[in-house]
Amino acid sequence: MKIRIIVLLTLSLILAFSQTAQAENLSEHYNDITEDDLNNSIIMSPESSKAFVNGHMVSAVQPIKKDGRTLVPLRFISEGFGAKVDFNPKNNTITIKYSNKTITLKIGSKAMSVNGQQIQMDVSANLYNNSTYIPLRYIGEGFNKKVVYLKNEEIQPYSLIIIRNIDASELENLNLVRICELLYQEKSIVYSDRFMAVIKEKGQLLYSNNFSDFEPFVYQEFVEDKNVIKLGDIWFKTDMGNFYMDYAYATTGEFILYYVDGQTITRVAIEKAPIKTVKAYKNNVYYLTRYERGVVNAHETSNLKCATFKNGHWVSDYLGKPGFYYGFDTLSNSYNWKIDDNGIYIFGYNRFGNLSSDERKETFGNYRIDFEGHNHEVVTP
Repeated sequence: MKIRIIVLLTLSLILAFSQTAQAENLSEHYNDITEDDLNNSIIMSPESSKAFVNGHMVSAVQPIKKDGRTLVPLRFISEGFGAKVDFNPKNNTITIKYSNKTITLKIGSKAMSVNGQQIQMDVSANLYNNSTYIPLRYIGEGFNKKVVYLKNEEIQPYSLIIIRNIDASELENLNLVRICELLYQEKSIVYSDRFMAVIKEKGQLLYSNNFSDFEPFVYQEFVEDKNVIKLGDIWFKTDMGNFYMDYAYATTGEFILYYVDGQTITRVAIEKAPIKTVKAYKNNVYYLTRYERGVVNAHETSNLKCATFKNGHWVSDYLGKPGFYYGFDTLSNSYNWKIDDNGIYIFGYNRFGNLSSDERKETFGNYRIDFEGHNHEVVTP
């Protein structure tokens, strides 16, 4: 009877892992994590019968809490890491072979052996619902993984268990953790990265910078107010469609530009300076930043950028001559600019370098900037 139960459990686990290709994948939901980052990782919750194995959501044998301890299913986790698990029903001994390690333990015993080295667990390995469970932290010792248990009673309806490679610390990024929580809550995630998350509820898109308080994510025309400085949460309307700029004021202080095409959201660029205007021309995106606080190595670049969509991602580069500042004068007055088949026409001047005030003013002018490379030429107004 025991052998039959074990065979059935093994078959069900094989079936679960074979279906991961069709399952939820964290790398598809969270823009700043890759499948390589998620390899050899398992994320579980004692409040759910789902788990993320190598980033794929699968049906899982649920962890349990008993006598103040968190116990995890040994076979599920072992096979999730690709280990071979054998059970000897004659003496209730389990043998696990993983990489260059052999782990043995016995149901009802606190002893665990890793390559012959004895480890004494504080709780015995025991059967619950026909699965062998051991205390959480010994999984890490057995598989040479780091084990992280995350729980905040005030904000987390789901506690999370992360079992990962020692060097895969990106899995503990707070925003990725919150995305896992949202998926456990069966939220429909449209887009997320380390800066913001967008979900869909009742047919409406909602976004959040802190991944907990969500607001409507819809185009709103930006009206300049000289009495109010607004650095983020700004929409731009172009011939290509709508663009949204977020400001990571609480973390990196960066400015992030997104292209929003219905329910398809892609990240166009990340800048150290505010993005002040956006134009689209022949499927490329052109935008200006304003050096209100200065930027590092500004003499090696310009504030006029072009973003091109290649291989599923936006790639940006500066245009014009390095050290030049386009679209604004020394008093921060802005100038209109246009794009046609011959290039970009815009006011600019050489802002950087060892120039006197008079020498800098001599560079004031209207320029035509090439679409490729870092060239421009003076044109008449």
